[in-house]
Amino acid sequence: MHLIEEPEAAARIPGQPAPEVIEIRGDQLQISRATRFDARAVVSGRPAQVAGRGIDLQGPLVEFDRGRNRLSVDGAGKLGLPIAGGLPGLESLAVASPVAQPAAQPVPPVGAGRLDIGWQGRMDFDGLTARFVDRVVTTSGDTALRAGSLDVVFTKQIDFSASTSDRTARNTDVARIACGNGVRIESESVTAEGGKSVEKLFLRDLLVDRGSGEVTGNGPGRLASTRFGASPGISLPAPGQGGLPGTVAPAPTPAPRPDELSYLGVDFQRGIRGNINRRQMEFHQRVEAIWGPVGGWNDTLDAHAAGGLPPRAVAITSDVLSVGQAPPVPGVRRGTLELGAAGNVMVEGEAFTARSSRLSWSEAKDLLVFEGDGRSDAQLFRQERVGAPTSSASAGKILYWRGLNQVEVNDARFIDLEQLGGTGGAPRLPGFGGGKP
Repeated sequence: MHLIEEPEAAARIPGQPAPEVIEIRGDQLQISRATRFDARAVVSGRPAQVAGRGIDLQGPLVEFDRGRNRLSVDGAGKLGLPIAGGLPGLESLAVASPVAQPAAQPVPPVGAGRLDIGWQGRMDFDGLTARFVDRVVTTSGDTALRAGSLDVVFTKQIDFSASTSDRTARNTDVARIACGNGVRIESESVTAEGGKSVEKLFLRDLLVDRGSGEVTGNGPGRLASTRFGASPGISLPAPGQGGLPGTVAPAPTPAPRPDELSYLGVDFQRGIRGNINRRQMEFHQRVEAIWGPVGGWNDTLDAHAAGGLPPRAVAITSDVLSVGQAPPVPGVRRGTLELGAAGNVMVEGEAFTARSSRLSWSEAKDLLVFEGDGRSDAQLFRQERVGAPTSSASAGKILYWRGLNQVEVNDARFIDLEQLGGTGGAPRLPGFGGGKP
């Protein structure tokens, strides 16, 4: 059984195309006030369907109230409708992805995006806000979002009874989304230059405002990102390589291969805060991050593995961790990564440990900076191998350029002279060497 609802011919404007109809299909149909503006229809089926004016709705029991401009589904169902842009997924949230930075961003054609949502509990949609409950799955492009509940607020209300509803639907976009009861987002991004990233974000709830770009979410949660050619390179030179200001090692640290995969995992307890337009994200409270190379897209790194840190991996713990993309530099089409940590920062890498109040790392400058806060200094501890003596240093600020293998120490407080080799010349920072080669 099916019903095709069509506006009366007298309501049509001469010379204009006939408005699209709404088609209702199902095994059983109840309809009241069929010819009035407040017509109401309840249809059941396996599944019942409502289609037309850009909307494709399926479910076991569908209620359509034209007077109240409402659609509702009791039970598991699916909804598809065109939107002007895509759903704000991890391609926007994952600032670690290699997003290209072209000179001009093309404007997507109207109706180029489509939003598809499935759920297991219930849906209520008043044309402006759609609420979905129980095991919600949303897909848009290469992004999939799963949540216990989902509210989607659109920029323009879709009038189910107006003859222009189809055009309105195709010009509307997502203004705000709110996910709750456990959120999982998975996305894959590919740039024209061949850069690729796979992102996964897990947390308790998430709110995204498309207008301002603001993002907030509550934890505990985890971010996992794998991409090409983004090895952190946060390692420190061996003794005899690099030194004080003006001292450059004869053999710079090799740069990561462009085809090498790197993994960034961030665990956090309180939540996240950021902006998808500026591609910045902060993780709060008892933040634990690990960053290093992996062999495959499904491989991960564990900072608490029984065997210790994997080769070339770096673990960072802090109260706050920020990840963002800086504007592109000349000759580089994609944005470069910037990382910052604050509050009880500890960094563990191959044969070294560092403690500081603040940490920053710039991919574009290839610069790692440890800073104190005026009350406590930045501290470095290095051990060449297990059982070897440990060298240490304490200073207000310690800067390390990985590519040049160059170290600069500002406002030094303490240097362990026992680990200095050779005689004469300026003092060297323990574990880093010194003097001109």
